[in-house]
Amino acid sequence: MFRSTETAVTTTAVASLACRAQPATAWTSPRQRIAAAVLVPAALAGMLLAGSPALAASPANGICNGVVNQLAHRGTVQENLLKAAAKKNAAQIATLTADRTALQGQAADLNAQIDQINRQLAESDAKDAQLDTEMKTAEAVLSEVKKKQADVAGQLSDTDKALADLKAQQTGIASELAGLQERVKAAQAVKADLDKLAHDAQRQVDAKAADLAAAQTQLGALQAAADSAGDAVAGKDAEITVAQSELATLTTKAQEAATSVETAKDAVTTAEATLAELQDAGAAAQAELDAQQAKVADAHVALSSLQAAATAATDAVTAKQTEVTAAKDELTNLQGAAQAAVDAVAGKDAEIAKAQGELATLQAGQKAASDAVAANQAAIATNAAAIADLQSQISTLNAQIAAKETARNQTLGQLAALQTQKSDLEGQIAALTTQIDAIHGNSKEKRELQDQRTAKQTQLASVNTQIADKNTLIAGLSGDLATLQGQVDGLNAQLTAAQTLSSELQKQAAPLQAALDAAKTSVAGKQAEIGALQGQLAALESAVTAANQAVTGKQAQLDILTGQLPALQDAVTTAEGKVAAQTGVVADLEAALPDLVDGVAAAKQEIADQQLILGARNAELTDAQQKLDAASRAVDAKKQDIADLQGQLPGLQAEWDAAKTAVAAKQTDVVALDREMDSLLAQLTDVNGKIAAAEGDVLALQGRVAPLLTQLNNLNADVTAAEAEMAGLQIQLTTLDTQLTAAQGVLRDLEAQKKANKDAIAAQKATVKGLQDKLGGVQDKIKALDGTIVLGGCAA
Repeated sequence: MFRSTETAVTTTAVASLACRAQPATAWTSPRQRIAAAVLVPAALAGMLLAGSPALAASPANGICNGVVNQLAHRGTVQENLLKAAAKKNAAQIATLTADRTALQGQAADLNAQIDQINRQLAESDAKDAQLDTEMKTAEAVLSEVKKKQADVAGQLSDTDKALADLKAQQTGIASELAGLQERVKAAQAVKADLDKLAHDAQRQVDAKAADLAAAQTQLGALQAAADSAGDAVAGKDAEITVAQSELATLTTKAQEAATSVETAKDAVTTAEATLAELQDAGAAAQAELDAQQAKVADAHVALSSLQAAATAATDAVTAKQTEVTAAKDELTNLQGAAQAAVDAVAGKDAEIAKAQGELATLQAGQKAASDAVAANQAAIATNAAAIADLQSQISTLNAQIAAKETARNQTLGQLAALQTQKSDLEGQIAALTTQIDAIHGNSKEKRELQDQRTAKQTQLASVNTQIADKNTLIAGLSGDLATLQGQVDGLNAQLTAAQTLSSELQKQAAPLQAALDAAKTSVAGKQAEIGALQGQLAALESAVTAANQAVTGKQAQLDILTGQLPALQDAVTTAEGKVAAQTGVVADLEAALPDLVDGVAAAKQEIADQQLILGARNAELTDAQQKLDAASRAVDAKKQDIADLQGQLPGLQAEWDAAKTAVAAKQTDVVALDREMDSLLAQLTDVNGKIAAAEGDVLALQGRVAPLLTQLNNLNADVTAAEAEMAGLQIQLTTLDTQLTAAQGVLRDLEAQKKANKDAIAAQKATVKGLQDKLGGVQDKIKALDGTIVLGGCAA
């Protein structure tokens, strides 16, 4: 940035050596010192090493003037003149040689730094290549997992299609089988109807046979009725005895049923009491759950309040930072105004110096030509001193620029480290977020991962704040560097003006004698002009003082505002800590809710279970009551049976009397029953033939059903196997999904590392470029010093 300035200074060096100027007045130097104080505020420092090489002061005998004149007119310098100049400038050459040696050391140090950074760049490039290889490997793994996932998904789709086909076959066979089974049922129904007809016919035959046998038996009985009448009466007495025994047994069962009813009533009472206790416990659990939910709501309200306070604190910091920025802008404007006032004073000084120089020239014109030459040489010496003073100021500013550049480079290095840390934290947060998203529910592991992510996010926020601070510092240093560079440019411009003035003074040497007469007339006017200029200078100096005071006041205000920022930032940190603590309280309260909800659900389930038990007890009570009623009815029925049996005795006696009368009639009935028996046997034979045919149909249909059942069972087995295969493929697909997520996480980590490495390479390349620029500046200085040393200490 400064090399062009150095070149400009070097090209004007020949003219400056020939310069002659009048000595500076006593009031000029203090004003120049005031200007320098304003141009270099205490808040600024230097960044880059630059500036023109020191120029050898012209010796009094004008040897360097001769060297420069010969070099300018001939292109070469006589050897004896160079030796004389070297002898006169031996101390200056020694100083220049020492400066060159120091600059050569700086060049060697810069080359070493460049080599070291180039080695670091090579290492970073190797790391970048390694990351590329690892990323390709990760991408290959990811592609392979995706391929496997697609294959398994295809297998799953094929299996699902095959399963659908099997189920379609299963449905068709089941439908066909259902049709055949319906036909079997219909054939079996026909056979059942025939069986019923055969059964009815057989029953009629059996009934007729029974009737016939009964008639024959009755006939025998009637014939023996007289003999068996006493036996019948005795048998009836025995039945009455048995019925009475059964009545005693039924009475005992009725008593046992009554006891069971009482036991069931006690069980119902106990179950109702247990149900009441469970309902009370359920109400208590519900009340506890409602209280916990109220606490959670209150905690959310408190959290909202704390978050609002944190937001207010953050807004206060932002407002204060805005004030600081405004104060900095005002300070910059005031510094610009101060610079303008200083420039005005410098301009007025230049006008006064020029007028005084012209006045001295006019006064010197009254002397002899030798006095004019002496005055001209004195002016050259004075101007050389001014040039040396400007060069000293430029060197001072260049040192400040170098210090400022060092501070900025250190800050850039710290910024690169912070950006690397930021990339690492972002990668860790992304990995934690992936793990959290993969966990469903609110398990302990998920909460621990969330806590880790929150901690990483807090660290990331801190790193972002530090990065913002570093960027602000770098911006401030860059602004300082721009200001210092502007000051150096201004001083270089003054140096060029002084060198131009020296050239003009040399041109004025020849016509001095011719202007002597005119100078006498102009002396009085020039003195009046100088008086007027000096009168204007006081007001300009007051303006400079006022501008400097305004700059100092604004700097104090800026320091106060900057000092207020830490307290506001601490308030933001405290408010954020309270928000984090309240968030933990809310999470703890919400974590307790599921257990309470489960407790309420369990209490309700116990109530429902107890209600089922109570229903069962009521059912047992109803059953016991029904058994008691049945037993009571059986006792009553048995009593009625005994009464009926006892009432039958007179009838039996009458039947015995009538038996003998019925014998003749019964013999007639037996003959009629024989004829009916023959007819029924013929019908039974016909029905049996139809039954045989129906049984053949049923067997044929059942023969067709059996293969279909076997085929259906096989299809059921195939469906079960296909469903099992689908379940296995689904498990494989889930496993591949997990592998895919893991592979994507590895790839994201590698991409984050590659980005950080790429940023580091860019920063290192920028550093190398800056060092190479410095090295070029140092080499230019060494070249300029070599030229001055070759000319015997005289600057070319």
